[in-house]
Amino acid sequence: MSQSKLIPQRYYGLLLASTLLMASGFVVSKLFILNGVHPLVLVASRFTLAGVLAICWLLLRGQLETPTTMRDVKGVLVVGTLQTAILFGTGFIAMAHLSAATISLLTLTMPIWVTGILAVITRKLPPLKQLIALAVGMLGVGLIIGSGVTQAGVGELRWFALALVGAACWASATVFTKAAGLSVAGWSLNAWQMLVGGVEVLIIALAMDLPGIKWVLISDLLLFAWLVVPASILSFGYWFTALKLGGAAVTSGYLFLIPLFTALISAVVLDTTVTSMQLVGGVAVGAAVWLMSRSST
Repeated sequence: MSQSKLIPQRYYGLLLASTLLMASGFVVSKLFILNGVHPLVLVASRFTLAGVLAICWLLLRGQLETPTTMRDVKGVLVVGTLQTAILFGTGFIAMAHLSAATISLLTLTMPIWVTGILAVITRKLPPLKQLIALAVGMLGVGLIIGSGVTQAGVGELRWFALALVGAACWASATVFTKAAGLSVAGWSLNAWQMLVGGVEVLIIALAMDLPGIKWVLISDLLLFAWLVVPASILSFGYWFTALKLGGAAVTSGYLFLIPLFTALISAVVLDTTVTSMQLVGGVAVGAAVWLMSRSST
């Protein structure tokens, strides 16, 4: 029996919902940043609240897994720091200067970084397919950055680098999670790591005395609610469920849908355009992610 027949139909619905919601999170975050909300304040408020709500929801359902050993506590702290605090902290700061679609594309280079990190750790060259995927992915990143530098100047190169630092940290968290074998996983790990990362950035925002979010319109509250619940809690929850149903190797190939959806939503909501060079670069990154997933099956 083929693998496609073993995967339930709802798997594809979960993938579509997850990637669409994640993409909407990039666009809504860009809206808040354009309206003057400091990126770190947005990260702190979004993920602290999302973490609290997710933990309460899991607790009420009797499904909350709590880290009970010091090893698990340290593991959750590492994942929260890398996957929420640094990933979104650097990404949102960069998003103040770059488009939501560009940040999405650079963030979704994560699988490429994972392959590189594993090669360094194991001191072994990846299989030929993964080497080809790495080359294609790096070409795509180069085209995306090259287009941005051509448009805005060399001074903007730091924002591209900052977004790539976040992607590398997400990849590091992924490698760490697989190797650590934490007793907390899935929805519970996501809830705890969002809370940890959100609180860490909140402490930084308070130390910097950054102004809070000013709610002017009801629509602001509704957009923030969307950012916290569907675009954070549900999107990652659906993603973890899809991972269980389809496996990491197959599911990761669909990550490229997120920057595609981000670009489409941005064109409607933010009235943005994508250059031909960025489009080719995005296709190259998507192809690299897809090749990564095929080489793992």
